[in-house]
Amino acid sequence: MVMKLVIRLLQEQKKRCVEKMYGSECDSFSMLSWFREAVLETNPGSSVVLEVDESTERFKRVFVAYAGQIQGFKFSLPVLYIDGVFGKSKYKGQILAATGRNGNKGRIITFISNRGVGLLKTFDLIFPGNPHLYCYHHLRYNLSRKYKNKGGEIVVADVLQKFFKVAYASTEKSFYFHLKNLRDKGGAATIDEFIREIPLEHWCRAFFKGCRYGIMANGIAESFNNWIVAERSLPPFVMLDHTRMKEMKMMLERSVESKSWTTKLTPKMEKRLKEQLDRSRVFRVIASHENVYEVRNDKYSYSVDLSTRTCSCMKWQINCFPCAHALAAIQGARLDVYDFIDPYFTAEHYRMCYSFPIAPLSNVDASCSSTEDFILPPVTKRPAGRPKSKRIPSAGEKKLIRCGRCNKMGHHNKKSCTEPLNMLL
Repeated sequence: MVMKLVIRLLQEQKKRCVEKMYGSECDSFSMLSWFREAVLETNPGSSVVLEVDESTERFKRVFVAYAGQIQGFKFSLPVLYIDGVFGKSKYKGQILAATGRNGNKGRIITFISNRGVGLLKTFDLIFPGNPHLYCYHHLRYNLSRKYKNKGGEIVVADVLQKFFKVAYASTEKSFYFHLKNLRDKGGAATIDEFIREIPLEHWCRAFFKGCRYGIMANGIAESFNNWIVAERSLPPFVMLDHTRMKEMKMMLERSVESKSWTTKLTPKMEKRLKEQLDRSRVFRVIASHENVYEVRNDKYSYSVDLSTRTCSCMKWQINCFPCAHALAAIQGARLDVYDFIDPYFTAEHYRMCYSFPIAPLSNVDASCSSTEDFILPPVTKRPAGRPKSKRIPSAGEKKLIRCGRCNKMGHHNKKSCTEPLNMLL
């Protein structure tokens, strides 16, 4: 009882401190009108949409896209990572973020998400025909749930390892080969039921229609959610303003850093090119006809078409970056390898991504703002229990470790091991 009282007092004290630093959370919603006006004035070309219920004058949603980010996205990979996370302030809500990816690792955008029900309906309605990838890590977790209380950790780990090979298969033949192994290990009925729920073109590399740049997971969206974890606890106006300042600072830092690069590609992609060139040295190249070559080593042969930028290994098409076989053919034809690399991977495109800064906001005249909107907060109900401040990782995200006592793979260590040991007498 005493501990609960102490916790309650600490929560109240924290609430008063937050209000003293950032103002009333209720009044923060009305400041969103000024924020919209200020962003549109100082950052022409930005998009700020503030929706309020006309009958109740209560806040519904707000959308923000700064002009610098809109312009910079034209020079980044045509990929958007979509993910949602819950706010942790008094009025909760959900933060939905679309995160782009620069090249350091008739434009059709590929979307990547965790397959949320609401997101699936939205994609089909607003972006029909655009490629949509399902995050591999979320699928992996969903599959592991199928075996809850049905097998040991080693069995589940083996199933997930085989699922990895299925998802990452580059060709249809490879896919069906690994799928057979997965069905044998995980049970045909369970695996078939799981596969039916997720169309192959949304998660398997061999069937994806479009350019996925080697991407399999929604990790960048998860990183962004973790990047703004402190801001998620703040009042809505303060959360948007602090996030804006972090983005403004990050864009400048990356712009300054990229000016010192001397390579044609970004450093990471230049390193990747060098590694692929080293691998390409073991291949022999035989010309078939114009732009078409057979690339061989002592064991395998591949067909490379430079005019269509395709290789029979499918990795050039999947990664949108020349594979070792393609690089061998390009060099055999005495052509420049950089002419066959997507411009989004160049250092010049990277610099252009961050060449459109977010302009600062000044609130000196905020009290004189022309807007007189008064926005009420949404109606919410506080959930029972103490608010959680840390994200709980899902079972599919936990890495397996080897126990020093039983020598088995699992989620336990030597101290927590309860496995029976075979004693030799």
